[in-house]
Amino acid sequence: MMKLEMLPAGRGDCLILEYGTEGRRHRVLIDGGMPGTAKALRSRLRDTPQPHFELVVVTHVDLDHIGGILKILQDPARPFTFGDLWFNGYGQMRPFLADTLGEGHGPDFREAGGSPQDLLGPAQGEALAKLVRDGPWNEAFGHKALVVPDAGELPRVILPGGLSLTLLSPTPNTLRKMAGVWKKEVEAVEEQFVQEELVGARSMADLLGGELDVEELANQREELDEAEANGSSIALLAEYEGRSLLLGADAWPQVLVPSLQRLLKQRGQQRLTVSAVQVPHHGSKKNLTKQLLALLDTERFLISTDGSRFKHPDPVSVARIVNHRRGVKLYFNVRSDFTTPWASPLLQGRHGFAATYPSSGASLVVDL
Repeated sequence: MMKLEMLPAGRGDCLILEYGTEGRRHRVLIDGGMPGTAKALRSRLRDTPQPHFELVVVTHVDLDHIGGILKILQDPARPFTFGDLWFNGYGQMRPFLADTLGEGHGPDFREAGGSPQDLLGPAQGEALAKLVRDGPWNEAFGHKALVVPDAGELPRVILPGGLSLTLLSPTPNTLRKMAGVWKKEVEAVEEQFVQEELVGARSMADLLGGELDVEELANQREELDEAEANGSSIALLAEYEGRSLLLGADAWPQVLVPSLQRLLKQRGQQRLTVSAVQVPHHGSKKNLTKQLLALLDTERFLISTDGSRFKHPDPVSVARIVNHRRGVKLYFNVRSDFTTPWASPLLQGRHGFAATYPSSGASLVVDL
């Protein structure tokens, strides 16, 4: 058994990956969505006896990924336990920046001396570091950074119960970029955390100026994400007993593509067959390229966002998916102005795809 539950997480991600047998289930939590998502996560776990996650992954410091985790972990009465937590704080990133500056490798974030503020950075990344610094943190990686090396095999970890996780992002270069702007990035997150500014979403038809033209959208000129925080995202390939899931976080396609090419070369394959893909960056057109799609063999694409503030998923990304192959199945965890147009029977019939939505306010569960 392997399934993914996408909780309603505002514009972000809060994902529960379950695997194992009916008698022995294991769980992984990937991100916590917006701060308000903590309530939904607590409610989800309320009826679970002694809830435990083998692993909690905080993919990066953006508010829509880290906010709910902070709310949960700041509460002394935490609703769950966990075996390890994967998160790259400033202490793990700084050695990559130090290499560039010719300053050596710098101290490990667990070394004695210095204050947590000196070692770990400000705002949300610092807050999370303080909460977990005395517990399990990146233990599978020797308490150092999760990073895809420039050469050699991709890092792979086997969790209790047999789930295999292969690291696809970040790279030394993207961690170096993030370390260089850490203070600016996390202070921006802090400002959002204090006073969240939501932009009212107009309908997709208003944005596009009329009826959807899938071919025209799919063939728009490609642009690439260059936001440092997104480039530092932890992206993973999860595999269990013939089932698999690509967890894209907000990773850059210019990182995912080379990682997948390396993995395919190691396996002697041309395309990676996966049960489903969690579309990177909530369906931003800058994070889903035709080259990335060409490396993946799957029918199922999962998108987590309510469309607030950034109006995701971008219709260009969805058009690229449905134009890529017939028989595609889209899974949206929220029915919004930006996902509802893809429910059109006429559009689905013309392009040979299907769209699935949850009940209002409910999670969407996908059996893999």
